[in-house]
Formats: sequence, C-alpha cells, structure tokens
Amino acid sequence: MSTANNKLSLVQMIVESEDKTFISMVLEYARTLKKQKPDDKEDQIPESVLEEVRLAMEELDNGSDPGTPHEEMLEKFKKEYPDLKI
Repeated sequence: MSTANNKLSLVQMIVESEDKTFISMVLEYARTLKKQKPDDKEDQIPESVLEEVRLAMEELDNGSDPGTPHEEMLEKFKKEYPDLKI
C-alpha cells in the first residue's frame, strides 16, 4: 500500500470513528512520533558535510569557483552509472 493510500486510510478511520479515546490515542501517538523525527532534514546530515556545502555555495556566489556545468556533470554520471535512467 502506498503512503498516499495509508494516509487516506488513516484519515478515513479517524473521521469515521466516534470513539473519543481512540482519536485521542492516535493524536497522542502521532505527536510522540513527530517529536522523535526532526522536521528539518539538516538535523540528520553531519555538520562537516553541511559546512562543505556552505563553503561550495559561497565559492559559487562570489565567483571564486565557477562550478561544473549541468550537462558536463550529467554526462559524467551517465558514464559512471550507465544503469541509471537519466
């Protein structure tokens, strides 16, 4: 079952329920899960990697590194990973 179908089933279960205890328990459980998983994906990336990305972006912004053109990188990845459909 896809994520979209799971969401729909969950919402339908909640909407159709008349059991206040069930609804409260689902809500509390959802809040607990939300607290366990950070909303910001940056929290899951090591600081050293984030710093490298920040430095690379600064270099691009100030013109000290012109970067690599998209088409050039695409060709490189096509050669390195021929099974990818890119």
